[in-house]
Amino acid sequence: MTTYSVTCTVQGLEPLHVALLEQAGCHVTDDRVSYDISLQTEETDNEFTERSKRWINRELSRVNALTERFFEATAFEFEPRIGNITVRPAAAWGYVPQKPPSHNGWEDEGLEFRLNAWNVASKTEDVVLRFVMLDTICESTEVNQDWADRDKWPPRFAEVRLVRNLLVHGKEEARGEVLQYLQLCTRDIQGNRFTNRHKHLELARLRAPFLSLAVWRVIIDGCVDTEVDLYADDPAPIRGIFTIDEGPYPIVNQNKNS
Repeated sequence: MTTYSVTCTVQGLEPLHVALLEQAGCHVTDDRVSYDISLQTEETDNEFTERSKRWINRELSRVNALTERFFEATAFEFEPRIGNITVRPAAAWGYVPQKPPSHNGWEDEGLEFRLNAWNVASKTEDVVLRFVMLDTICESTEVNQDWADRDKWPPRFAEVRLVRNLLVHGKEEARGEVLQYLQLCTRDIQGNRFTNRHKHLELARLRAPFLSLAVWRVIIDGCVDTEVDLYADDPAPIRGIFTIDEGPYPIVNQNKNS
């Protein structure tokens, strides 16, 4: 089995980011990051090159989750040389057995998937896509998303699911617990997904920062060698966001003084 030294460029690294990459066995000099990776039996040059790129991108995803800084690896070089290889993005998720042993997390096969989902959720400006990704992360970790007491504000991970269902389901009228959630938020947002779409989207935008923070704790729980309190049974913060009778500003009572 041949071991290669892979070097790439990652611009903008600061001491904290360098320390996190060094936990994975990387060596960082200025903006050049090096790491060792072994060629697996019967692995083609293309497959090895793809896996080498995915290896560092996975580590950069972890850095993103821990520091909210997104980095990109470019300009890959291999020693010894493996020839002129065209890098193709992997077509599907797969389990990569070679995990860095020097930091917590990679014994969980689902963490790489969740980190990539978090990359999308934390970067996108599309609130619908954000909630799809947040709910996907919750599902993959099997946190409790039940809303048992309908007279109280739903727990944080249940609310992620409720907002996601409100935004992505195609039926005209929201029903069941999604409609109950709307009625608990405010009297002024009705359940019709077509005529009230703009209000549903604004509600999601207002809740996104608080619910994203709740899901971020799920990500961190897999990335650090300590137990993170997920507050799974508690609602995400609502103070300062809702006037319960009138709904979230600025989408209701716009003609109140007209």
